[in-house]
Amino acid sequence: MRTDADNCLLRISVVEPSGQLYGSELALLDIVERLNPSRFQIEVVLPNNAPFAAPLHKAQIPTIPILPIKLQQCSHWRKTWSYLQLLWHWKNQRPDLIYVNQGGILRPVAALARKLQLPIVCQIQTVEDARWVSSIPQCHVDVMTFVCNSQFVTSMTQVPSNRLSTIYYGYKHKRLARSVRQPFDSSRPLRVGLLGRICPSKGHHLLVEAANKLKKQALGQFQFRFIGDALNLDELSSIKGLIARLDVEDAIEFRGYRSDIAAELANLDVLAVPSIAEPFGRILCEAAEASLPVLVSDSGGLGELSWRFDVGLRFRGGDSEDLARQLQSIRSDYSEIESRFKPAAQRLLSALNLSDYIARIEELLNTAAAGKSTSIEWLGSAEEGFSNMSPAIQPSLS
Repeated sequence: MRTDADNCLLRISVVEPSGQLYGSELALLDIVERLNPSRFQIEVVLPNNAPFAAPLHKAQIPTIPILPIKLQQCSHWRKTWSYLQLLWHWKNQRPDLIYVNQGGILRPVAALARKLQLPIVCQIQTVEDARWVSSIPQCHVDVMTFVCNSQFVTSMTQVPSNRLSTIYYGYKHKRLARSVRQPFDSSRPLRVGLLGRICPSKGHHLLVEAANKLKKQALGQFQFRFIGDALNLDELSSIKGLIARLDVEDAIEFRGYRSDIAAELANLDVLAVPSIAEPFGRILCEAAEASLPVLVSDSGGLGELSWRFDVGLRFRGGDSEDLARQLQSIRSDYSEIESRFKPAAQRLLSALNLSDYIARIEELLNTAAAGKSTSIEWLGSAEEGFSNMSPAIQPSLS
């Protein structure tokens, strides 16, 4: 275990059990790309042939492909073999700190780290992560801090308070404002987009239900675009079946997966994010960079960000009637809503300064590597961020 007096490189072994290219992996990439290389030496343990290996190699981050793909579906023997390989690797390399990027793999990692007396930092990326780590109290003492990405997730993470941190993600700009958006003209439909994987948790069904209500009330005044793919045919068939039953095929366009997100956002008038359980809501930051007005659910981490920085319009989570009502309001007063959104968007992005975020992460890693439990809260840069939350309007965190 590293001591406070140590001035050598801090060697961190990151465990990334999925190895895909979703939000949790991209958040990790933001960190490992920017940690000071004169103070931190990083490796990432991940599955064989994981898509996440490519950006890590580009960033010159060493990868250790020990874990099997789809670990949860593997046989007990296959899991045991991979954990024995990991134990052997850590015994030989002796990292100063283990960084678990997704809490689902905490229990076996904690067992290995305990045997080798290595401290752990555990990132809580999702509500599912929060519930799982809360259910294994025998592992809590092995973790110096559990890092949650919103107060919403923190509220669901039942671990010792002196080992619980809340750190908003810093935001890495993606040049999303490089494409100029066409001004909204009331003679055409309002173009409403939903960006992300097609699945029940993202709330596509709510937008379909809202489309049905709007078709009855304002025929031809709204057009919806689903930007993203479903991971399986069942999810795609389910949403298409609902679209057919509600007779809104002519109002909804499936754009599929698109690599040029800037161009997609430039062709929208508003981005709708109806998910009620987003742990953080990075999509809100992307819309802010593109200066694209947003309508978001008032719950979860997404609603939390919207309330705290007073950015975007909100509808009652899970209420398609209110979603339709708010879309009508946006259409009728679009210029005013757009003009209010731009300064609020800048306030949000300034608060989520990436350099300040990395500084908090470095502070946390150093403390944890010394074997000290720690609790840090960073909800954006103090000089830029502010809270507009009060007991009367605070979003639901349950």
